[in-house]
Amino acid sequence: MAILAYNTPMKKLFLVFAHPDDESLATGGTIAKYVRSGWHVDLICATKGESGSSGPHAVSGDALGKIREGELGRAAKILGISSVSYLGYKDGMLGRQNPGELEDSIYRAMETKLPDVVITFDTTGISHHPDHIKLCFATTFAFQKYSLYLAATHKTQKVLQKYDEQWIKRIERMVGERIEPRLYYACMPESIARYAIKEKIIPAVSFGKPWIGVKDSRISTIIDIKRFAHLKLRALREHITQMADVSHFLQAEGTPLFDQEYFMLRMKGTQEVFMGKNDSVSDRI
Repeated sequence: MAILAYNTPMKKLFLVFAHPDDESLATGGTIAKYVRSGWHVDLICATKGESGSSGPHAVSGDALGKIREGELGRAAKILGISSVSYLGYKDGMLGRQNPGELEDSIYRAMETKLPDVVITFDTTGISHHPDHIKLCFATTFAFQKYSLYLAATHKTQKVLQKYDEQWIKRIERMVGERIEPRLYYACMPESIARYAIKEKIIPAVSFGKPWIGVKDSRISTIIDIKRFAHLKLRALREHITQMADVSHFLQAEGTPLFDQEYFMLRMKGTQEVFMGKNDSVSDRI
């Protein structure tokens, strides 16, 4: 099952992740696959990973962030990502932002890019990383606002001249064709998590919680990336500062953990998919 019609031209994929390397680990193969099918891919990264591992570099803070920014730039070029933007938040501090600030930053980026599909982390952050979890909820809230904005434009058929001519043409097409954007969560099925723990690819406990993944029955989309795994591998190897963690993942080459990427469809337009219609996204977890 594909995210959208795989061979549909001129579609936009919008990725929202917390740190450089998240994009390659969670969605590297999917990015490469869809780029080569004619999709345009934009990435926003909430931080530059200033608090992460420095690898062979004896640096930290902003100096490390600069190095990781370069690593992401090279990985993005390999995968075919058209643009990389940073929200400017500090690594490990996403949960300390004023309510609504992170959500508004993400929403404004969506309104500017007008994506057909948005991908972020699932509610576990895949690895329970607090930044990942916060970004999941913030992106979901921003997507809801973005979908309501498009729905309101559908009803009025009125396009405001907010950006350039290309933006106006794109939103007119989305409104005219009544396109409903979709939000997907990148995730790890519990069966894959059990395998990865057994093979010592991932730790049994991450950020103080058991790494169990999400129920297999909640997976809506499995992307076969075998033909593009070599590009994912190349992109991962650009993240030299994170090689201590990435090297474990590279052991999975040729397995379902590496040759497939897993997603849950969270929203289709304004419609809730796997959560109840009365559920709402809070700023707090």
